[in-house]
Amino acid sequence: MHFSILHISDLHRDLSDEINNVWLLESLISDFGQFDRQTPEIIKPTLAVVTGDLVYGVAPGMMGAGKELERQYAQAEEFLVGLAEQFFEGRRERVVILPGNHDICYRDVMACAQSITIPLDQAKKAALVTEFFMPRSMLRWSWRDLCFYRIFDTNLYLDRLRYFAAAYERFYQGSRTFPREPELQYDTFDFPDIDFSIVALNSCFNNDPLRRAGAFHPSALTEACRTLRQPSRAGWLLAVAWHHNLVGGPAQDDFLDPQFLQLLMDAGASIGFHGHQHLAECFDERYRIGPDARKITIVSASTLCAEPSKLSPGAPRSYNVVEVDTAAWTGRVHQRQMVNKLYNLPVWGPGHFVSTNRSYCDFELCRPLAVRPSKLDAQLLLEEADRAIGTERWQDAISILDKVRDAPLARPLLLRALAELGEARTTIATLWPPQSIEEAVMVGGAIVDSGTREEANSFLHLELVMNRNDASLREISHRVRERRLK
Repeated sequence: MHFSILHISDLHRDLSDEINNVWLLESLISDFGQFDRQTPEIIKPTLAVVTGDLVYGVAPGMMGAGKELERQYAQAEEFLVGLAEQFFEGRRERVVILPGNHDICYRDVMACAQSITIPLDQAKKAALVTEFFMPRSMLRWSWRDLCFYRIFDTNLYLDRLRYFAAAYERFYQGSRTFPREPELQYDTFDFPDIDFSIVALNSCFNNDPLRRAGAFHPSALTEACRTLRQPSRAGWLLAVAWHHNLVGGPAQDDFLDPQFLQLLMDAGASIGFHGHQHLAECFDERYRIGPDARKITIVSASTLCAEPSKLSPGAPRSYNVVEVDTAAWTGRVHQRQMVNKLYNLPVWGPGHFVSTNRSYCDFELCRPLAVRPSKLDAQLLLEEADRAIGTERWQDAISILDKVRDAPLARPLLLRALAELGEARTTIATLWPPQSIEEAVMVGGAIVDSGTREEANSFLHLELVMNRNDASLREISHRVRERRLK
């Protein structure tokens, strides 16, 4: 399987010189149009991963902050819908989105925080410092105000991603939701047509503008790993996406502790996608526990739309196209960077990786933990069809079973779904040619109801029908002849 993934991140606009969505999409369309003329050629993406920071956000004291946030999310949502329409035939499930630190509502954080007067008593000061450094502390320090804040309303604090959650549900048209509970803030996107699955994680657990370090809720990370290990994904290429980067300078604290990568490698993940640092990178992290030689390739995307002051030194706006080849188990990251200086009218071209001195970076893919059993896909489809029949979704069951119609266990389920649906034309199209007396009786009945003369002739000349020893089959043959051939 050979396909590519569009990886973009940090969509937050330069609010003083905004890119409008019409041009932003047009610039990408134009860039995609030259992929086949690049050296090396770039495969057009099959899906997209958007690793957070959909909006810039607003200051807590800003007038009309709520309306401005809604405007920014409407703008981001319009772009993402356009992305799906232009490049993925309108299939929004082909665009994977997740939150970043800019998606946290700063106003809501400050509304649920109270300033704390620093006590004069040394013991009380020490207790305050101890509380501040506890892993899940609700105490925050503000350098701007030079004081502590304590989160007193945990319910409101849990809602600090509510604007993102609303946009998430609207974008996926209700088929997916972003939970309020941090332990549930992960989502799985399966692409069985390319044997690929990606888990989107929220790296903003207990993160806010006063506590900038990235983190995952332990339960969310645990469940994400369990999801990757499920037998239904055996043999697939597995990936994980989040927002925060993994390293930072001595004065920085807004990054993730990279030790969690060991858990993802152990669960079979081969690629990790992130953003946040406004810098494109590609590097490998290797398994450090036990003798296993597994690794994970980490791909970072720069910012697509940030203002010039937010760009890393020497790193322009850019996005990635990540190619993977699961026959050779290799990958290649192409960087596409902004090549002009009109920040509200970007033009894209080949980027530059310092590590390779090229516009691309090659890597080896770590193979899946297990080979996919040959009959697993058919078994999974049969189970899915059985669930559809159990909930009386007859047409869904027929569509699923049609993919495995030659499997012995599929035919009885197919007969039941067709009988319940009761659509003669569907029955004829699905069961032709019939393989058993029961199927022939059902097809014959459908031809009696709405078949053509040609279909009746074909039916009566079937070897199964001509050598009829069954009374029900003789009866249906007589009815076909009387109804359609006289």
